[in-house]
This record gives sequence, C-alpha cells and structure tokens, in this order.
Amino acid sequence: MFKQNKLSIGLCLGISLALVAGLNSSATAQTQSDYNGYQSNEKDATYGDAPGGLNPLDLMHRAQQLNRRSSAEFNAESQVQIQNSVSNYKQLQQQRILEQQKSNATPTDTEAQAESSTDAQ
Repeated sequence: MFKQNKLSIGLCLGISLALVAGLNSSATAQTQSDYNGYQSNEKDATYGDAPGGLNPLDLMHRAQQLNRRSSAEFNAESQVQIQNSVSNYKQLQQQRILEQQKSNATPTDTEAQAESSTDAQ
C-alpha cells in the first residue's frame, strides 16, 4: 500500500510538473515578439510602409524647430514688448489725468470768471 501511495504521488507530481512546464512555454511564446507588437503581415498605423528612419512627425518637429527664434531673441522681443506696453500705459494715464484736471478746472474757472465779471460791473 505504501508503494502504491508513492507511485500515485510520483505520478501526480510528474503530471503537474509537465502541465506547469507546458503552460510556461506557451506563455513565454505569447510574450516574446520579434515584431514589436505587430505580426509579420501587419503595418504600423502611424507610419505605414515608411523606411526605417523616416518619421513624418519627427520631420515636422525638426522643421518647426529650425524656424524658431533662440531664447535670447525671445527675451529681447519680450523686453521690447513690455517696454512698449509700459510707455503706452503711462501715456494713456497722463492723458486721463490731464482730462480730469481740465474737467475739474473748467467749472472753477468759469465760476471765477463769472465772479470777476460781476465784480467788474
């Protein structure tokens, strides 16, 4: 009976090891890919049949970078724009102050002129 137990335990262990090895090899085959996620007959949806080094998005990015200004040019242009905005603001502020002074001075000037004209009569 002890021999029969050993035989059944050995047989169960052998079958379970064979199953584990078989499942492991099939799982390994599914995870390994020579085509980076594509089967041999599939094409990359982004680049299609383009040659290895040709990436249209990379080409557009590089073309845009060539036409851009440097950081020094950007800083200089920004400083000029800030200075222009400040001078425009100050000019408008001066105009408004002068307009307020004229509108405030007008009633008092007309009153003073009216008083001086009545005094003169």
